[in-house]
Amino acid sequence: MLSLIFSFLKIFFFYYYNENITSDIKIYTLISLIVYVLIRVTYFMRIVYVKIHNPAFIFITSFVFLSFLGSILLMLPASTVKKISFIDALFTSTSAVCVTGLVVLDTAKDFTYLGKIFILILIELGGLGILTITSFFSYFFRDGFSFKEAIFISNFLNTKTTNNVLSLAVKVVMFTLTVEFIGTLLIYFSIKEKNTIESDNILFFSIFHSISAFCNSGFSTLSQGLYSQSVRFNYIFQLIIAFLLILGGIGFNILFNFFTYIWLTIKKYFLKIFKDEDFRCPVHVVTLNTKIVILTTFFLLVFGTVFYYISEYHCSLSEHSSFHGKWIVSFFSSATSRTAGFHVLNMNTFTPITIFFTIFLMWIGASPASTGGGIKTSTFALALMNVISLSRGKNRLEIQRKEISSESIRLSFSIIMLSIIVIYISILIIIFLDPKEDILSISFEVFSAFSTAGLSLGITSNLSNGSKLILILLMLLGRIGIFNVMIGLLKKNKIGSHHYYRYPKGNILIN
Repeated sequence: MLSLIFSFLKIFFFYYYNENITSDIKIYTLISLIVYVLIRVTYFMRIVYVKIHNPAFIFITSFVFLSFLGSILLMLPASTVKKISFIDALFTSTSAVCVTGLVVLDTAKDFTYLGKIFILILIELGGLGILTITSFFSYFFRDGFSFKEAIFISNFLNTKTTNNVLSLAVKVVMFTLTVEFIGTLLIYFSIKEKNTIESDNILFFSIFHSISAFCNSGFSTLSQGLYSQSVRFNYIFQLIIAFLLILGGIGFNILFNFFTYIWLTIKKYFLKIFKDEDFRCPVHVVTLNTKIVILTTFFLLVFGTVFYYISEYHCSLSEHSSFHGKWIVSFFSSATSRTAGFHVLNMNTFTPITIFFTIFLMWIGASPASTGGGIKTSTFALALMNVISLSRGKNRLEIQRKEISSESIRLSFSIIMLSIIVIYISILIIIFLDPKEDILSISFEVFSAFSTAGLSLGITSNLSNGSKLILILLMLLGRIGIFNVMIGLLKKNKIGSHHYYRYPKGNILIN
């Protein structure tokens, strides 16, 4: 693998610094090299599958490896305008791979065109996951795809079966590329007539923000982000970004299940109207998981929109004079707070209640098997419904005539508890390392990093290297999943040994 990286860098330097080669050839060569590296990584991952029998550990190391590789690429002289430190390069790379959006450097001014391309590639690889990407290339080498590999990919894609897991990975990649292509076109035409965009290439601007939005990364090629004067009042552009964020943050399994239901419904009425045929949809086409995620997402979006509109009406929203403009910006803020680091409001003028509400939304985050972070909407919904169920005196949780397994309930409360512990410890450490920063800004930063939300009150670049390392670890934990980290690092009992006995039950007094 190291020889592959050195070969890549050798060829890259030859082509990039050769003045006799045109810029177009350099770009095509770079793209070809990237595709070649991805194919080689596919073979490398197969070797890893054989050697290591821990899906969670492979999942963890894939993100860590990608973050370090990205930091090396971003430290290349051709990637930056001026020399940057390893910590800043690692922070930027991790933020891109973990699709967070927290930055310590100005993406627009501190990185060259090539550096921005590297960041974009890291965002795409991090959003989809290197396991999904390698599975996509494995699709063209079916003979070498083993059952063990299928188990690893099914764990990553959060599916209960290994049937057609390879085709599912391909569907994920193709769906992502299709949505990003449509998003690029929509963004391009929404800003085409406006010559105020701070970018030399509007097409690249459109591609970058489409990928960044769908992958929920929050990176922007504008120095002030989407708060820039050129797009701050472009409400069509904001709606496009918001819907890309929602699609990327709702989860691939949920989207495929929901689109299947839509397709079958259209097919049913088409056959009934035009061919006078009856078509019976399969029972329970829409899964309980899909219903919970979509309803929770819808509720959070609506409630968040109304809250931002009311709390910021006389503050940060005051610069938007139109009625529809205020509502669109409120909707955008509600969507981006849970998933990405885009912002179209001056966050330094936020009221304290808005800041605390934003922290709450960031903590909940996106949905399972999506490009976003946080404790996830289903975890929050399940824990909340379990509390309501216990308050009513029930000893089990039932939703729509289905009993939720105790394992799912225990897992949801474990994730919530672990997230609170990790966040609290991180806040204490950063307060110790950077005592000059106020506790609210530090807390906001920590929640943002752990939830891979990417929003900031403006202290990221002022933090010490120690605090930056804490945020790097938080971003990795948030993207990988703290429970996956524990599964990957902690030793398990011997196979099946804990299933053959049960101790007497003991009751603990809880008030």
